[in-house]
Amino acid sequence: PVAVEGVAALGGADNNLYSVEALVRAGYAPNRITDFLAANLAASQGGDGGWHLPGYSRSPLQDSDFSRTAMAMRALKTYGTPGRAGEMKQRMERGKQWLMHAEPVILEDMDMRLVGVAAAGASAAELRKIAEPILALQRSDGGWAQRQAFPSDAYATGMTVWALNEAGVMRPDARAVKFLLGTQGADGSWHVVSRATKFQQYFESGFPYEHDQWISTMATGWAANALALSLDR
Repeated sequence: PVAVEGVAALGGADNNLYSVEALVRAGYAPNRITDFLAANLAASQGGDGGWHLPGYSRSPLQDSDFSRTAMAMRALKTYGTPGRAGEMKQRMERGKQWLMHAEPVILEDMDMRLVGVAAAGASAAELRKIAEPILALQRSDGGWAQRQAFPSDAYATGMTVWALNEAGVMRPDARAVKFLLGTQGADGSWHVVSRATKFQQYFESGFPYEHDQWISTMATGWAANALALSLDR
C-alpha cells in the first residue's frame, strides 16, 4: 500500500528503506519499481522533514530516525522521478534541515546525519565539521562503540568507516581496519551482542551466535563493507 503524506503504516518507511538502500549501493538502474518505491518514501516523509517510525523502537537496527532520513534522501536522490525533480529537491532540503537541527543520541545518528547531509550536497567544509565529533569518538583500540558506555564493536566501527568514506571525509583508517581484522571470527563473521527488546518468538536464521545473530549479521555486513573500502584500487 502507498503511504498517505505524513502518515506511516505499520513498519513505516522501514518496509522499503533497506531494500532501496541496497539498490542504491548496487547501482541499480531506475525503473517502474523504483518509481513506486520513491513515491512511497516521499509520501512517508514527516511534516518536520524527517522520516520516522512512530510508536516503537528496535535497537539498534530500527533505532535511528537519522538512518531513516539519510537512507530516504539517498533513495529520492537516486530514484526520484524526473517529473518530480523540483519536489524531490525540496524534500531533500527539508530532510537536510531536519538532520542538522535534530539532536543525535547514538553514534549511528551522527554517522547517518553525515551521510544524509552529504547526499544533499553539503560542502567539504560542512562535512568535515559534522564529522569532527565522530572522529573524536574513535577509541584507543581503533574501533567505535554504538553508545558511550558500550565496548567498541564491528557494527559501530564498520558503519562509521563507511560513513566517513561515503561523505568523502576520510578513507578507511588503518587503526579501524586493524580492529576489524582482530575481532573477526574464525568463520569469517563478527559477533556483536544484541541489545534489542525481545518480543518475538526466537527462531534460527542459520547465522551463528543464536540470540545475537541478527545484529551480528548486520555487523558482519558493515565490517566487510569497511574492509572492502580499504583495499587498494
